[in-house]
Amino acid sequence: MQSDSSQPDIVPLQLGASEQSQSEAALTTLTAVASVLSKELRRILPFLSRQRARSALDTARSLRDPELSALAEGPSFLVRMSSPEELWVALQFDGAAILALVDGLFGSPKPDAEDAEGAEPGDDDGESPPLGDSLTLAQRALLKRLGGDLCALLRKPVEEQCKVTLGAPQFTTLKRAQDPELGDDALAIDCRLENIRRPWFIRVWMGARAVERLASQASAANSTAPTFGDVALRIPVSVVAELGRVTLKLSQVLGLRVGDTLRLPSPANDPVLVRVEGVPKFDAVPVISRGQVAVKIHSRHQE
Repeated sequence: MQSDSSQPDIVPLQLGASEQSQSEAALTTLTAVASVLSKELRRILPFLSRQRARSALDTARSLRDPELSALAEGPSFLVRMSSPEELWVALQFDGAAILALVDGLFGSPKPDAEDAEGAEPGDDDGESPPLGDSLTLAQRALLKRLGGDLCALLRKPVEEQCKVTLGAPQFTTLKRAQDPELGDDALAIDCRLENIRRPWFIRVWMGARAVERLASQASAANSTAPTFGDVALRIPVSVVAELGRVTLKLSQVLGLRVGDTLRLPSPANDPVLVRVEGVPKFDAVPVISRGQVAVKIHSRHQE
């Protein structure tokens, strides 16, 4: 490998710096969802265990990425689930996957290459009938059942990671050379079946924009760090309403007793100065509010 082999997996997307950063959430989500499918394929498709197939994930790539693997020649089948938030996830079976599924479910078990004594490289080339330009009714029925089972594996991880509810699967049959209409934000990752004579894969699609939008909303909702404005509004501030001032001799202060009255030089209806942290801010008048002495602000204090 060249020195560029150390580059991160998202480099082949060929996006700008800001767009690439925004797509990281979608790439991570797609990879996590596809990993569930990869781990559970042998349970849903028991013939994979008989064939001793091994599943592996490729790198998640953009629809525009030239390194995205080409689909096998022939018709294909798409299973798609969507949410009201416009998030969607889809599975696509190309010609190679369709033939492998039909052979695995209805064909006779075939030995692995190392177990086939005297087998020549081209011995099994004619065993699987080629697909026509479109799928038959039987093939569509089979793929609809399998696609529904496999989509059920994706439902839980998608709903848990994106906090959405996916609708029922929608099935689309695509003719030879017909591409699915997925949108230019589509990301894909291939779940490959290896260690068998004819490797094949199931492609998992997901729309990036909805994933990014939901991830951004969840991040904002879960953020507990207060803003500077929130913190400033909670700072305690000393507010003093000064009814008046009086000067007494020390002897008078020492002679004060409970019940004594101190007369202020200002009339009862004179304005009261309100200080905020010692700074004159407002002029007010004394009032009674709910049985307590209070002041009512009527203007800002002018020096």
